[in-house]
Amino acid sequence: MSSTTLAAPSHSYRSEEDLQEQYHAQGWTDGLPIVAPTPDRVEAFLAEAGLAPDLLLGEVPTREVRVTAEHAAINAVMAGCRPEFFPVVVAALRAHLHEKGNCHSTTGTLSGAVQTVLVNGPIRTRIGIECGAGCMGPGFRANATIGRALRLVIRNVCRAIPGVLDRASFSSPHRFSFCFGENEEESDWTPLHVERGYQLAQSTVTVHSVMTVTSTIDFTSRTPEALLDSMLHTLRQNGIAGDDFVGDDANVMLVVGPEHRRYFDRAGWSKEDMRDYLFPRFAEDPGPTGRIVGIPRKDGILIAAAGGDGMAQTWVLLPHLAVAITEAIDVPN
Repeated sequence: MSSTTLAAPSHSYRSEEDLQEQYHAQGWTDGLPIVAPTPDRVEAFLAEAGLAPDLLLGEVPTREVRVTAEHAAINAVMAGCRPEFFPVVVAALRAHLHEKGNCHSTTGTLSGAVQTVLVNGPIRTRIGIECGAGCMGPGFRANATIGRALRLVIRNVCRAIPGVLDRASFSSPHRFSFCFGENEEESDWTPLHVERGYQLAQSTVTVHSVMTVTSTIDFTSRTPEALLDSMLHTLRQNGIAGDDFVGDDANVMLVVGPEHRRYFDRAGWSKEDMRDYLFPRFAEDPGPTGRIVGIPRKDGILIAAAGGDGMAQTWVLLPHLAVAITEAIDVPN
């Protein structure tokens, strides 16, 4: 039977300032101030998700690490989450800790791979996940703290500390937090989670570990084919290498902004039409300066609608050595 007692050791501090300084000195933060994870706060988060503290969310066998619901709750409190955000954090951790999520490699690599959290379904509007203008940046509590909570667990529980098990040569500011939602309301496209087998009324997270965050900026194309050729050029500039561990399940994610989406909408192109155009071209000769786009299956091209008006841009999230994993968000009644 699962325990209802918190297992983490307790600490006492003379003041809030002392707590902050000690947490920084111990290396328990990402360099930013944290919210004190008091027992009452941690228990409130666990109650919100209906989870026992010792419930196992996943493991990193190569590091002899086991991540529990209590670990998740402590770090979600520290990240500044509200309790109602916690089920999203739990689902993101389950996805990241999936065997094919490859926590060991994606959090230890020299490349400084980034963990991207994409949220789908009704929970986005319920808790305030931003999907439109500015959705990948600061200013939105749910986006910022959910992404940060995942990264704090990676640091504090999975031991991905810079210079220790995190061997990134430069790392990336995206590693503080990278969470946004698909703008399902502003697009006629089938949402990503439905394409991946979930019901429209379900809420999910998709965690995609990303080697390179880049974009296709194209203000001149006016047809779906021309826009996709621009995206293909970006993909060939960067390339996607094959890997035995990932196998045929490799993914790339295209996050299409509204200025580009309108040309697909006008032509009646679905996400599947976009894949039908792109995928056969991955096998073509990329030319003397191009690189192979190693996505073995058409459904490895993940497409989401997000972002705001003005910039004719599609963000291209190229993978590290992992599979994009989608997990349902379990919100107790």
